[in-house]
Amino acid sequence: MGIVTTIPEKCKRCYSCVRECPAKAIKVENGQAMVIEERCIACGNCVKVCAQQAKRIEDSTEYVRRMLAGKGRFFACLAPSFPAAFYPLSPGKIIAAVRKLGFSEVWEVAFGAELISREYTKLFKRSLRAGSRVISSPCPAIVSYVEKYMPSLHNALAQIVSPMIALARAIKHRHGSKVRIVFIGPCIAKKNEIRDPCVAGTVDAVLTYKELLKMFDEAGIVPEELNESGFDGPRSYLGRSFPISGGLLKTAGLSTDILENDVLITEGKDRVLVALKELAEGKSEARLFDVLFCEGCINGPKMLNDLSVFARKEILADFINEQNRYTTQRDFLEALAEFDDLSLSRSFTRQTMLLSQPSEEEIGRALRTMRKFNPEDQLNCGACGYFTCREKAIAVCQGLAEPEMCLPYLVEELETTCDQLQQSHKDLASAQARLVQTERLASMGQISAGVAHEINNPLGTILIYSHMLLKQYHDRDPGKDDLMMIVNEATRCRNIMRGLLDFARHSRISKAKGDLTGLINEVVSIMALKAQERGVCLRCDIQDDLPDMIIDVNQIKQMIINLVQNSIDAIADRGEVDISAHLNKTGDSIKIEVTDNGRGIPRENLSELFNPFFTTKEMGKGTGLGLSIVYGIVKMHSGDISVESEPGRGTTFFIKLPLGGKEPGEDVRDDVSLSLNRGEET
Repeated sequence: MGIVTTIPEKCKRCYSCVRECPAKAIKVENGQAMVIEERCIACGNCVKVCAQQAKRIEDSTEYVRRMLAGKGRFFACLAPSFPAAFYPLSPGKIIAAVRKLGFSEVWEVAFGAELISREYTKLFKRSLRAGSRVISSPCPAIVSYVEKYMPSLHNALAQIVSPMIALARAIKHRHGSKVRIVFIGPCIAKKNEIRDPCVAGTVDAVLTYKELLKMFDEAGIVPEELNESGFDGPRSYLGRSFPISGGLLKTAGLSTDILENDVLITEGKDRVLVALKELAEGKSEARLFDVLFCEGCINGPKMLNDLSVFARKEILADFINEQNRYTTQRDFLEALAEFDDLSLSRSFTRQTMLLSQPSEEEIGRALRTMRKFNPEDQLNCGACGYFTCREKAIAVCQGLAEPEMCLPYLVEELETTCDQLQQSHKDLASAQARLVQTERLASMGQISAGVAHEINNPLGTILIYSHMLLKQYHDRDPGKDDLMMIVNEATRCRNIMRGLLDFARHSRISKAKGDLTGLINEVVSIMALKAQERGVCLRCDIQDDLPDMIIDVNQIKQMIINLVQNSIDAIADRGEVDISAHLNKTGDSIKIEVTDNGRGIPRENLSELFNPFFTTKEMGKGTGLGLSIVYGIVKMHSGDISVESEPGRGTTFFIKLPLGGKEPGEDVRDDVSLSLNRGEET
């Protein structure tokens, strides 16, 4: 497992870690920001910015606990930032608590800083003479970044160990190589440093301040209740300022005059990357680059409180001034003299991790997958963790990012999905309405045959005897009018029964090849006289060379007659009825339209049009079955029917019928399976 890993269940797609990672060591997989172990430099930037605490740091507490339970001598090395980390707790109480965990001695890493500062003084003088450039190497994140991502600057790294390694070597110089050493500080990258092959084996484990508190709790140690204690080993002097930006130069006694360009001091990811880039491009005059990824070690990723950098600097400065009161220059120099022969050099390993750059064609293709078709589509909003859409597209090509990380892309996808969902809801509602209508038609069809059988026979008897009686009356006979009323009403009942039978008859259709053009022309001929009587102009617009259809010719004819009849009836005075038929663009169906400029249909009645017995005509002028019959015919031909109407401006019926179907002559039963007894009609 790497030093830094992602906790998937906590990762919430904020992509802050992607934005803050200087090494492009975050790969987004299925929306989760996963750390790529081999690319990670353990700088801790992702840990700092993750509000969801979705980054897990390697925990060394169990390893240290087992180590302390064994035999041997154990040394703790406290980073010089600890007074600011545990404030307001007294530094002496922290030292006492660390010793109580089982450490034989507690040394201050500040003395290691004193040791390497002498080496930097010598190195700086050599670089001035040689005209070379030097990058300070106390920050393991900087070292790892240069080794992996700036191969051109590899030789510029100062071949000097960090204060942690320097102090560990000093401890082993005095106490032998068998002692076990644990570093305690705010830096995550230190866990990575002790694995570096060039210094591996010098320090056995690294604990962050948070891990140290965890060990206190598990051991039942309460630092506030302990007596203060001091450090073991040699005392430091200015090395305690090392965690503050510029502390290296202060300890080494080098000039920090802002008017001199020989030394460049900077900290923070963004400023450091700019400085290193300018160094690589030869744009800087500086000879020594004192750079830290954090804003000084007092702002390391695992500091314990929320104090500002300035407050921590004041706390540390007060501690340094207080401790220096008890350190004489003579004692300090004597302590350094003990380690004059100690080797503080190291080498570095090239680990080039540069990613191949995609071609412009590949970048363009990646941009298009994110809906970035034009330059104005590239919003560069940074929501994905990349500063520009182009950077994001490059990351997609390199396998580090996913197109779905783009917020505008996600919004557009969501809008599309919502539109599709709304359309799906509409289609479902339409299907449900058709199902209800079909069920109604099925019920009516089942009733129709029985009603026709039961009523048609007595109606026939009534009509026969009524007509026989009429022959017995003279024209002026007063009873003849009453008898005519009986005949008319019985005839009306018979018409209703005929409509029911027509309605029921549509439960089965018999398809054959038919000519729609000739069929429509025949309907026009049939309805022409009635249209003329009502002052209606009947017109046709039929596409030339319409293909033959597989239809029940008689029923399609009845369907068109019913629609034309309704259109003529809807025109109060003079008007027009248009019939059109055209092949759809897809070429697999024909669209028929029947349009009139009559009185129109109120909006509230549109949903009821195809219901049996629904009519807006006067009593005795309609049965309310015409459009139900039309609906049934269309559906049994696997077609669709819809209507548009506006009161006072007319109505249009739209019918879509497929060209194909079952083989000609084959009986087709509608899905509603209206179980009608055809032999019951009389």
